[in-house]
Amino acid sequence: MYEYGTGAIIAVPAHDQRDFEFAKKYDIPVKAVINPADWELNPAKMTRAFMDEGIMVNSPGFDGMKSKDAIGAITAFLEKKKCGKETVQYKLRDWLISRQRFWGCPIPVVYCATCGAVPVPYGELPVVLPDDFKFVHTEGNPLENCKEFVETKCPKCRGNARRETDTMDTFVDSSWYFLRYCDAHNAKEIFDKKKANYWMPVDLYIGGKEHATMHLIYFRFFTKFLRDIGLLKVDEPNYHLFNQGMLHKNGAVMSKSKGNVVLQEEISVKYGIDTARFFLMFLASPDKDVEWDDNGVEGSFRFLNKVYALGTEKKLTGKVIAKQESRIHGAIKEVTEQIEGMKYNLALILGEAGE
Repeated sequence: MYEYGTGAIIAVPAHDQRDFEFAKKYDIPVKAVINPADWELNPAKMTRAFMDEGIMVNSPGFDGMKSKDAIGAITAFLEKKKCGKETVQYKLRDWLISRQRFWGCPIPVVYCATCGAVPVPYGELPVVLPDDFKFVHTEGNPLENCKEFVETKCPKCRGNARRETDTMDTFVDSSWYFLRYCDAHNAKEIFDKKKANYWMPVDLYIGGKEHATMHLIYFRFFTKFLRDIGLLKVDEPNYHLFNQGMLHKNGAVMSKSKGNVVLQEEISVKYGIDTARFFLMFLASPDKDVEWDDNGVEGSFRFLNKVYALGTEKKLTGKVIAKQESRIHGAIKEVTEQIEGMKYNLALILGEAGE
């Protein structure tokens, strides 16, 4: 099966549903090696595979062990006998390097009938998409219909060749862009190694939790790849990670495709953008999902107007009152600690309470 590393037949029909169905169809004996905690399986009466955790049976040397604990014990046994070893399978998908669409980074490969697949020479990089391409509604990748891009010469034999028309997803760029910040104006190389090793890793990386199983995997992968080829010395791209929550409206995550997006321009024109910032920070801890609320925006707008009025209506004086000064210093200390701890909502609540 393709999802098991290089491919495998699991061959435990009592505990894998696909193997169970295969064994039943071809009358292959079914033998249980894991029993539920409080009863024993009868393979002859089983109607489906038992795929939960349980107690090991019919496994000399491991009988009576919890199946979860037996995994490590069996692995150690196999390694000692030199029959196998523990490995980690990283499920990196190649779809980032194979998008059938016009936008995205062109893959620098051409195909020649004589030479086969040939990489574009370094001196001819980057391969740039045409700016004046006219789109027409067709099936498949529109880039395939762009003759001035597709038709080219083979770098080896100078015969007729065709460019690769699949493009790389923007995830490829976002997987290493932070390294370019270390040396943004370098026109000769990806970045200067000394500069990148000086600035990296990033102290605090703030991202959305929706990227936890995509972008955050790939940007670690790219960092380790660049380390392996000698461009970086760091092993991880950042010291600390903070995942911010998602913004919802009407019970669903805000999305253009769902039509429930609140445009910043609209809020800015009506209330000023500081109102939107205050509302989003005040509503909940930054790591929590929040629901957009028009009434909450109105409340934030009224509060900011009160703060603004303190200065414009000359309600502030230069007179120092010891008791008030002590409270102010206490508030400054507490707000500073809350901001440094990514607890913006608590800092704003304190400010609103002391208005």
